Amino acid sequence: MKKVLIALLVITTLSATAQESVLLRLNYTKGDSYLVSVDSKQSTGMQGGMNMKMTMGMIVTEVAAENIKTESQITAVVMDMMQGGMTMSYDSNKKDEELDQMGQMMKSQFDPMMKATIYTSQDRMGNMIETKVEPSIPGMEQLTTSSNTINYPKEKVTVGSSWTSEKNNQGMTMSTTFSVSSIANGVVILDVSGKVSGAGTGSIKGKTTVDISSGVPTSATLEVTISAQGMDITATTNTTTTKI
Repeated sequence: MKKVLIALLVITTLSATAQESVLLRLNYTKGDSYLVSVDSKQSTGMQGGMNMKMTMGMIVTEVAAENIKTESQITAVVMDMMQGGMTMSYDSNKKDEELDQMGQMMKSQFDPMMKATIYTSQDRMGNMIETKVEPSIPGMEQLTTSSNTINYPKEKVTVGSSWTSEKNNQGMTMSTTFSVSSIANGVVILDVSGKVSGAGTGSIKGKTTVDISSGVPTSATLEVTISAQGMDITATTNTTTTKI
Protein backbone atom coordinates (compact mmCIF):
# COMPACT_ATOMS: atom_id res chain seq x y z
CA MET A 1 0.00 0.00 0.00
CA LYS A 2 2.85 2.38 0.87
CA LYS A 3 4.49 1.71 -2.51
CA VAL A 4 1.23 2.55 -4.30
CA LEU A 5 0.95 5.86 -2.40
CA ILE A 6 4.58 6.70 -3.23
CA ALA A 7 3.98 5.88 -6.90
CA LEU A 8 0.88 8.11 -6.98
CA LEU A 9 2.83 10.90 -5.32
CA VAL A 10 5.61 10.63 -7.92
CA ILE A 11 3.10 10.68 -10.79
CA THR A 12 1.36 13.74 -9.32
CA THR A 13 4.68 15.52 -8.88
CA LEU A 14 5.78 14.72 -12.42
CA SER A 15 2.46 15.95 -13.80
CA ALA A 16 2.80 19.24 -11.96
CA THR A 17 6.40 19.64 -13.11
CA ALA A 18 5.47 18.83 -16.69
CA GLN A 19 2.77 21.50 -16.80
CA GLU A 20 3.44 23.58 -19.88
CA SER A 21 4.62 27.14 -19.36
CA VAL A 22 5.02 29.69 -22.14
CA LEU A 23 6.49 33.17 -22.46
CA LEU A 24 4.03 35.36 -24.33
CA ARG A 25 5.82 37.83 -26.58
CA LEU A 26 5.17 39.43 -29.96
CA ASN A 27 7.44 37.66 -32.46
CA TYR A 28 6.71 39.48 -35.69
CA THR A 29 9.00 39.26 -38.72
CA LYS A 30 9.63 42.27 -40.93
CA GLY A 31 7.36 42.09 -43.96
CA ASP A 32 4.61 40.08 -42.23
CA SER A 33 1.14 41.09 -43.39
CA TYR A 34 -2.09 40.64 -41.45
CA LEU A 35 -5.77 41.20 -42.08
CA VAL A 36 -7.68 42.40 -39.02
CA SER A 37 -11.47 41.98 -39.11
CA VAL A 38 -13.60 43.70 -36.47
CA ASP A 39 -17.34 43.06 -36.04
CA SER A 40 -18.79 45.36 -33.38
CA LYS A 41 -22.29 45.97 -32.06
CA GLN A 42 -23.27 48.77 -29.72
CA SER A 43 -26.67 49.13 -28.08
CA THR A 44 -27.98 52.12 -26.14
CA GLY A 45 -31.46 50.68 -25.58
CA MET A 46 -34.35 52.84 -26.76
CA GLN A 47 -31.94 55.54 -27.87
CA GLY A 48 -30.54 53.42 -30.68
CA GLY A 49 -27.40 51.50 -31.52
CA MET A 50 -24.80 50.70 -34.14
CA ASN A 51 -23.50 47.66 -36.02
CA MET A 52 -20.17 47.99 -37.79
CA LYS A 53 -17.86 45.65 -39.68
CA MET A 54 -14.39 46.89 -40.49
CA THR A 55 -11.34 45.30 -42.09
CA MET A 56 -7.84 46.65 -41.78
CA GLY A 57 -4.61 45.63 -43.46
CA MET A 58 -1.45 45.72 -41.37
CA ILE A 59 2.18 45.25 -42.39
CA VAL A 60 5.21 44.91 -40.11
CA THR A 61 7.73 47.48 -41.31
CA GLU A 62 10.49 47.20 -38.69
CA VAL A 63 11.53 44.65 -36.05
CA ALA A 64 14.17 45.57 -33.47
CA ALA A 65 15.28 43.98 -30.22
CA GLU A 66 12.96 46.13 -28.12
CA ASN A 67 10.18 47.36 -30.38
CA ILE A 68 8.13 46.62 -33.47
CA LYS A 69 6.75 49.11 -35.99
CA THR A 70 3.67 48.57 -38.13
CA GLU A 71 1.62 50.42 -40.73
CA SER A 72 -2.14 49.90 -41.01
CA GLN A 73 -4.89 51.09 -43.31
CA ILE A 74 -8.64 50.55 -43.27
CA THR A 75 -9.73 48.56 -46.33
CA ALA A 76 -13.52 48.32 -45.85
CA VAL A 77 -16.30 49.61 -43.58
CA VAL A 78 -19.95 48.58 -43.39
CA MET A 79 -22.07 50.39 -40.81
CA ASP A 80 -25.74 50.59 -39.81
CA MET A 81 -26.65 53.12 -37.14
CA MET A 82 -29.94 54.14 -35.56
CA GLN A 83 -30.10 57.37 -33.59
CA GLY A 84 -33.06 59.52 -32.61
CA GLY A 85 -35.42 57.39 -34.71
CA MET A 86 -33.26 57.87 -37.79
CA THR A 87 -31.47 55.00 -39.56
CA MET A 88 -28.18 55.59 -41.36
CA SER A 89 -26.23 53.07 -43.43
CA TYR A 90 -22.88 53.09 -45.16
CA ASP A 91 -20.94 50.53 -47.19
CA SER A 92 -17.52 51.49 -48.52
CA ASN A 93 -17.82 48.81 -51.18
CA LYS A 94 -20.77 50.58 -52.83
CA LYS A 95 -20.43 53.11 -55.60
CA ASP A 96 -21.43 56.72 -54.93
CA GLU A 97 -24.65 56.39 -56.92
CA GLU A 98 -25.68 53.40 -54.79
CA LEU A 99 -25.58 55.40 -51.55
CA ASP A 100 -28.51 57.42 -50.22
CA GLN A 101 -28.14 60.96 -48.87
CA MET A 102 -27.09 59.74 -45.41
CA GLY A 103 -24.68 57.27 -46.97
CA GLN A 104 -23.10 60.07 -49.00
CA MET A 105 -22.66 62.14 -45.84
CA MET A 106 -21.04 59.24 -44.00
CA LYS A 107 -18.80 58.58 -46.99
CA SER A 108 -17.39 62.10 -46.68
CA GLN A 109 -16.43 61.25 -43.10
CA PHE A 110 -15.02 57.77 -43.75
CA ASP A 111 -13.12 58.48 -46.96
CA PRO A 112 -10.34 60.46 -45.23
CA MET A 113 -10.00 57.68 -42.63
CA MET A 114 -9.61 55.04 -45.33
CA LYS A 115 -6.94 57.07 -47.08
CA ALA A 116 -4.95 57.63 -43.88
CA THR A 117 -2.10 55.43 -42.66
CA ILE A 118 -1.80 54.48 -39.00
CA TYR A 119 1.77 54.12 -37.74
CA THR A 120 2.32 52.24 -34.49
CA SER A 121 5.31 51.32 -32.38
CA GLN A 122 5.01 48.79 -29.55
CA ASP A 123 7.32 46.65 -27.48
CA ARG A 124 7.38 42.86 -27.52
CA MET A 125 5.10 42.71 -24.48
CA GLY A 126 2.40 44.50 -26.44
CA ASN A 127 2.73 47.89 -24.75
CA MET A 128 1.95 50.70 -27.18
CA ILE A 129 4.85 53.15 -27.39
CA GLU A 130 3.54 55.49 -30.07
CA THR A 131 0.60 55.82 -32.44
CA LYS A 132 0.26 58.46 -35.13
CA VAL A 133 -1.96 58.97 -38.14
CA GLU A 134 -0.95 60.63 -41.40
CA PRO A 135 -2.69 62.75 -42.43
CA SER A 136 -3.86 63.55 -38.90
CA ILE A 137 -7.54 62.73 -38.19
CA PRO A 138 -8.91 63.29 -34.65
CA GLY A 139 -9.87 60.04 -32.90
CA MET A 140 -8.39 57.82 -35.61
CA GLU A 141 -5.68 56.45 -33.27
CA GLN A 142 -8.33 54.75 -31.14
CA LEU A 143 -9.10 52.34 -33.98
CA THR A 144 -5.77 50.56 -33.39
CA THR A 145 -4.95 51.26 -29.75
CA SER A 146 -8.22 49.62 -28.71
CA SER A 147 -8.33 46.80 -31.24
CA ASN A 148 -7.16 43.41 -30.15
CA THR A 149 -4.15 44.54 -28.05
CA ILE A 150 -2.93 42.72 -24.93
CA ASN A 151 -0.16 43.71 -22.55
CA TYR A 152 1.69 40.48 -21.76
CA PRO A 153 3.27 39.78 -18.33
CA LYS A 154 7.04 39.65 -17.77
CA GLU A 155 7.05 36.06 -16.53
CA LYS A 156 6.04 32.80 -18.19
CA VAL A 157 2.42 31.71 -17.78
CA THR A 158 0.78 28.36 -17.07
CA VAL A 159 -2.84 27.29 -16.78
CA GLY A 160 -4.28 29.33 -13.92
CA SER A 161 -1.91 32.27 -14.36
CA SER A 162 -3.48 35.73 -14.48
CA TRP A 163 -2.42 39.36 -14.82
CA THR A 164 -4.16 42.72 -14.95
CA SER A 165 -3.61 45.77 -17.13
CA GLU A 166 -5.19 49.22 -17.11
CA LYS A 167 -6.01 51.60 -19.95
CA ASN A 168 -7.37 55.13 -19.73
CA ASN A 169 -9.55 56.53 -22.48
CA GLN A 170 -11.50 59.79 -22.40
CA GLY A 171 -11.84 59.79 -18.62
CA MET A 172 -12.67 56.09 -18.33
CA THR A 173 -10.34 53.54 -16.76
CA MET A 174 -10.62 49.96 -17.99
CA SER A 175 -9.00 47.43 -15.66
CA THR A 176 -8.78 44.09 -17.48
CA THR A 177 -7.70 40.74 -16.05
CA PHE A 178 -6.48 37.95 -18.34
CA SER A 179 -6.58 34.39 -16.95
CA VAL A 180 -5.01 31.40 -18.74
CA SER A 181 -7.67 28.70 -19.10
CA SER A 182 -5.75 26.33 -21.39
CA ILE A 183 -2.48 25.83 -23.25
CA ALA A 184 -2.63 23.29 -26.08
CA ASN A 185 -1.96 22.82 -29.79
CA GLY A 186 0.22 25.91 -30.01
CA VAL A 187 -2.35 28.35 -28.62
CA VAL A 188 -3.17 29.94 -25.28
CA ILE A 189 -6.82 30.53 -24.36
CA LEU A 190 -7.42 33.51 -22.09
CA ASP A 191 -10.57 34.30 -20.12
CA VAL A 192 -11.08 38.04 -19.91
CA SER A 193 -12.82 39.92 -17.10
CA GLY A 194 -12.65 43.38 -15.62
CA LYS A 195 -14.35 46.61 -14.66
CA VAL A 196 -14.83 50.12 -15.96
CA SER A 197 -14.55 53.14 -13.68
CA GLY A 198 -14.18 56.91 -13.90
CA ALA A 199 -16.46 58.78 -16.30
CA GLY A 200 -18.55 55.61 -16.50
CA THR A 201 -18.95 52.36 -14.56
CA GLY A 202 -19.36 48.86 -15.88
CA SER A 203 -17.95 45.41 -16.51
CA ILE A 204 -15.81 43.55 -19.04
CA LYS A 205 -15.94 39.90 -20.06
CA GLY A 206 -14.70 37.84 -22.96
CA LYS A 207 -12.25 35.32 -24.36
CA THR A 208 -9.05 35.60 -26.41
CA THR A 209 -6.97 33.07 -28.35
CA VAL A 210 -3.23 33.76 -28.68
CA ASP A 211 -0.89 32.02 -31.13
CA ILE A 212 2.18 31.08 -29.05
CA SER A 213 4.80 31.18 -31.82
CA SER A 214 3.93 34.69 -33.03
CA GLY A 215 2.31 36.07 -29.88
CA VAL A 216 -0.54 37.39 -32.02
CA PRO A 217 -4.10 37.35 -30.59
CA THR A 218 -5.78 35.54 -33.49
CA SER A 219 -9.33 35.91 -32.19
CA ALA A 220 -11.03 37.81 -29.40
CA THR A 221 -14.59 38.28 -28.19
CA LEU A 222 -15.26 41.12 -25.76
CA GLU A 223 -18.43 42.45 -24.16
CA VAL A 224 -18.34 45.76 -22.29
CA THR A 225 -21.31 47.20 -20.41
CA ILE A 226 -21.12 50.83 -19.29
CA SER A 227 -23.42 53.20 -17.43
CA ALA A 228 -22.54 56.83 -18.02
CA GLN A 229 -24.51 60.08 -17.83
CA GLY A 230 -27.79 58.22 -17.40
CA MET A 231 -27.18 56.00 -20.41
CA ASP A 232 -26.65 52.23 -20.42
CA ILE A 233 -24.38 51.02 -23.22
CA THR A 234 -23.56 47.44 -24.21
CA ALA A 235 -20.77 46.95 -26.73
CA THR A 236 -19.78 43.58 -28.16
CA THR A 237 -16.70 43.17 -30.35
CA ASN A 238 -15.44 40.12 -32.26
CA THR A 239 -11.95 40.49 -33.71
CA THR A 240 -9.96 38.08 -35.86
CA THR A 241 -6.37 38.56 -37.04
CA THR A 242 -5.17 36.45 -39.95
CA LYS A 243 -1.71 36.31 -41.49
CA ILE A 244 -1.85 36.77 -45.26
